[in-house]
Amino acid sequence: MAEKKGLIVGGYGTVGSQIARILHEQNHDLQLLLGGRNPGKPLPFASPRVHSLFVDNTAADPLIDAPKDLSLIINAVNDPDDRLLLASARRQIPLVDVTRWTERFSVAIDRLRSVDLRAPIVLASGWMGGTPALFGKMYADGLQEASVNIYALYSLQDKAGPDSTAYMNRMTIPFHVFEGSQTRTVLPMTEPRPVTFPNGFRAKCYRLDTPDHVTLVQNSSVHSANFRIAFDQTWSTSALVFLVRSGVWKLLGQKARQSILYNPGTGAAHHVTVQIEGRDQHGVLTRRQVEITDPQGQTHLTATGAAIQAQRILMEGNNLATAGGIFFPEQLADLREDQTWITRFFEAEGVQIRVRNQV
Repeated sequence: MAEKKGLIVGGYGTVGSQIARILHEQNHDLQLLLGGRNPGKPLPFASPRVHSLFVDNTAADPLIDAPKDLSLIINAVNDPDDRLLLASARRQIPLVDVTRWTERFSVAIDRLRSVDLRAPIVLASGWMGGTPALFGKMYADGLQEASVNIYALYSLQDKAGPDSTAYMNRMTIPFHVFEGSQTRTVLPMTEPRPVTFPNGFRAKCYRLDTPDHVTLVQNSSVHSANFRIAFDQTWSTSALVFLVRSGVWKLLGQKARQSILYNPGTGAAHHVTVQIEGRDQHGVLTRRQVEITDPQGQTHLTATGAAIQAQRILMEGNNLATAGGIFFPEQLADLREDQTWITRFFEAEGVQIRVRNQV
């Protein structure tokens, strides 16, 4: 079997190192290069198939030192000027990216329009590598005018990298949500909805701008999509709502904002509830709820979400793996015969998936 090479930029980081472990275990013919600006650091785990590589996403050409025969690049660190994105696209190397918040996500798509894409670019920057969107799309299939509502319970004690709070600078910026053929402008941390999460924790969840509500509605079966968040400490959610609505958040500097939202702990489970509603082929209203729990936490769920997209590209005989263009995580569910494989991939990583039909 021919050997493949994959580059994980940010491979030493919290998310990148977990992506490396997952792909290393799944692919015994895969050589992994962990890219970063300090490649002399000890590798996150020892293996003759894991090596380091100098990669600087702020350089004019971040891939100048990369081998020419890469099968795949995964980006798990900030790419502020899209230099890695464009370098990958111009070299026709498949890329999976988990780093862009909604505004930069849209800018990246605009920039890629000027490039002749002959390899897949998977923009997996939705919540947890697009995992909730992927399962939302899977269970919206077969329904007409389906709505997908994603609710995330953010644990303040979980491990996290410094890029995990990139959303904090968008807390006062209005954004658009899509409801069928109509769009509506909403504000972050508004329009609360009470939700009970898989661990029994009940909380009011508030709107947040993520790429999920932009990409999901591009599927013909999805009529509307929304994302809301709550913290696992009720007072934290209430405090953030007050700071945003009162205008205080806008007055705070970057360091002050980060000190409030970025205090990573030793680890905690991550819980997501995805509610899907639509009409079946007979016009009967159908409600489904997908409950996702990752005992290993938010960064591991993000890593698994990225890894399954990478695995799709590495798998031989998959048409999407060789197609050029921009893809979103939930498009993996377009391959109906792979839906069982998708669930098993997550479950093999310890992610708990429960699906309930609701009356």
